[in-house]
Amino acid sequence: MQSLEKHVEKQIIVRMFEPDMNVLKQAARQISAMPDTALNLYGQGGEVLLVAKVRAIAEAAATQMTENIAEQLEQALGDAVYGRGKGSLAYFTAGELIENECIVAAADPKTGALLAEEFSHTKRGSSVYDFGDSSYGDSRVMEKIKAKSAKKAEGGNSASLAAARAEAAAKCSRADVGVAVTGGGEGKHVYLAVYYKGYVYMRRFSPSADVGKRAALAALDITRRLMLNAEVNARTFKAGAPFDWNAPAQPKKRNPYLVPIIVLAVLLVALAVACWYFFSHFTLGSEQDNVPAASVSSAAQQLPESGSASLPESVPQSQSAAADGTDASAPASQTAPAASTPAADANGVVSPFA
Repeated sequence: MQSLEKHVEKQIIVRMFEPDMNVLKQAARQISAMPDTALNLYGQGGEVLLVAKVRAIAEAAATQMTENIAEQLEQALGDAVYGRGKGSLAYFTAGELIENECIVAAADPKTGALLAEEFSHTKRGSSVYDFGDSSYGDSRVMEKIKAKSAKKAEGGNSASLAAARAEAAAKCSRADVGVAVTGGGEGKHVYLAVYYKGYVYMRRFSPSADVGKRAALAALDITRRLMLNAEVNARTFKAGAPFDWNAPAQPKKRNPYLVPIIVLAVLLVALAVACWYFFSHFTLGSEQDNVPAASVSSAAQQLPESGSASLPESVPQSQSAAADGTDASAPASQTAPAASTPAADANGVVSPFA
């Protein structure tokens, strides 16, 4: 019997940014040990691509093998894995921004050019980035950014300037996220600042040939993580507060269960109100409508013997006349006389034939 040939080949690309290289190498060794599997790693500016090729007998088996590889990497590296396939970091970051209905603005032409280089490779870019039209490309907005950042930045401090510019870019451009890159030059560090919801998230890079690419990708990764409410690999500072690079702040983490808890509480209150309304308006009313006949006759026996109780005003005259033994349709002058009460004998017994 001839063995089945594994002629189906399938490839998967797992994309990550600044993963833990020791963990990645260990996971890659485990995957490489799998039969009929080949791996290749590519990296640039902190971005790492793992390309896995597998061979199997059938298409379903090959698909299952690639899914297992991707899941193994995602479990080992966590949020460092940002996607699969051919989409770039800008593509996946733009997707998260669209999901959260947020837009990004750059603080100056230098920063804008770095972001434009990344967002220009995806059609999603124009949905979340203005390419300077409403920020640094508008002279009036640019003047506002410069004036606002000059009030908060410390002179000669590139880190403080980046933080102030990122905040000013977001507020003056009416954007949700502001990005600024400062510094650089001979032997000088490059500082990246990303502003979002009252906090500034910052990175510092050593001079290198690709420092601009690294800063742009880091800005995208920080933004992506902020949209996912994931841990951010950056120093955090309170926007507008006195700046000290060595004294970062701790941002308040958003509780992912807060909204579901509020919705559940509102539903419980609504349910309680509905139950109260039902029992107070329907159950009690039904009990009053279904009064036993025995209680009615008992109440009738307690009426005074000397007189007759008056009927309620809501009782029709025809019913009142019928209760008295008279014909309601007959004129008042033809009303039958009242029957005489039989006399009792010496023993107090009333005879109906008397």
